[in-house]
Amino acid sequence: MKEFDFKNLREIARQQYNDANCKYGDSEYIYHIDMVANAIEKYQDIFKNYNDYVVTYIASFFHDSMEDAKQTYNNILNVVSNKDVADIVLRVTDVPAENRLMKHLLTMGKTVEDHRAIILKMADIWSNATFSKANGSSMYNKYVDEYQYRKPIFQSALKWYTQYLDQELLKLLWAELDFAHGVKGTYLNLKLE
Repeated sequence: MKEFDFKNLREIARQQYNDANCKYGDSEYIYHIDMVANAIEKYQDIFKNYNDYVVTYIASFFHDSMEDAKQTYNNILNVVSNKDVADIVLRVTDVPAENRLMKHLLTMGKTVEDHRAIILKMADIWSNATFSKANGSSMYNKYVDEYQYRKPIFQSALKWYTQYLDQELLKLLWAELDFAHGVKGTYLNLKLE
């Protein structure tokens, strides 16, 4: 796999979101991107193949660029010069639909086709729930409701990919997601060294 300049790719993504006037609360959109990228980095060993981590980490910078920054698949492919990255971004990009439920269900249909896209989407929904909860956003209750149908779909799909993912780290990631979404129950030790 070729070497990637993560810092430069992050800056390109930041500029795309800024050019499209994207915000995350009162912050630059890169705040959200960094939360997602940091979660992917924290759980990099969830991927049994290091290249899966690298392409998912890069995809985290651009994961909202199609739907929020009006970038195309080809724009992303030209920037990153890696089809896997562009494919992962496409798989997590929302499908237009008449309401949020249909949008999510249609999008999840393509997200579950790639284990890297599922992990990226899990990091994304963790970021949204964590941020909205910490900031008292009214979106938090929506994220909690949506988690109720997203979790079982992603858990079922992840059974197809056990050979690619460390199952113990996957349990930790689910525990963090449950905690972020206020799921009652026993939480695993969430500290990952």
